[in-house]
Amino acid sequence: KSSYGFAKTDKCPFFYFSDLVVGETTCDGKKKMYEMMSEFKPVHVVQLPNSQTEAGMQMYRQELIDFKNLLEETFETAIPDDAVREQIHIRNKINAALVRLQYTMAHNPAPVSGLDIINPVYNIGFRVSTEGLAEEIDDITAKIEQEYASGSNVGDKKRILLTGSPSGGAALKVVRAIEANGGVVVCFENCTGMKPLDPVDETNPDVYGALAEKYLNIGCSCMSPNKNRMALLDRLIDDFQVDGVVDLVLQACHTYNVETGMVRKLVKEQKGIPYTAVETDYSQADIEQLNTRMAAFIEML
Repeated sequence: KSSYGFAKTDKCPFFYFSDLVVGETTCDGKKKMYEMMSEFKPVHVVQLPNSQTEAGMQMYRQELIDFKNLLEETFETAIPDDAVREQIHIRNKINAALVRLQYTMAHNPAPVSGLDIINPVYNIGFRVSTEGLAEEIDDITAKIEQEYASGSNVGDKKRILLTGSPSGGAALKVVRAIEANGGVVVCFENCTGMKPLDPVDETNPDVYGALAEKYLNIGCSCMSPNKNRMALLDRLIDDFQVDGVVDLVLQACHTYNVETGMVRKLVKEQKGIPYTAVETDYSQADIEQLNTRMAAFIEML
């Protein structure tokens, strides 16, 4: 709803200046929204299989090739495999730098607030050029590590892992509510954090096969079964010495809502730490309610 509104009213400059909108079938709401959006903007939808099978891999590989062909035709250019390999290498370097940045929060006590980490991570998604980006991220990491070594940290606060729907932009209100009430978000498992940062296999001669394998292995809740999300959560809870888990669910994100049951079982029964789920949207109407919920959760910790 938010994306369509920004597009329809020309409030988003990225949308206004774009020649082509590329969508993907991660959730039912998006599928229908892209249909409506195509009435006033060229739209291409990449079909995403919802299982990590060999047949799914082959289907997605072909979807990526079809997308490449469309880009070549639309923009009258050529995209050779070597150019794709070069971009894979650049993106792998950026993702590795993002992992290093986020793992500074494995220190106990945490060196900075979660907002200090997620804001640069989220903003990188809006960068048009990737030139020097990995080095820029490493500079932020080095500065945090240097200040931490000199004794700078956030003090004794309850360490929270945030999972669920993407937490950037308007959804940062949940992070603010946690950190305004005695907690610090030391790990973002979701798609604006650690979840999509595994590298693409650069040794695979089939670049589109390598891309299909990397992206289908992301533990998105649209995947069924979704063992990869649970495995990543299990590891991150240990790596970041987490005191509690907050599961952020955006309204109408039904697959993440359903998975709260699985995540609760993992967190409470297997890991033995507290868990809470929060359902919200992009409005600011529930900020006080969020503050109350998060204050109560952190006080319980």
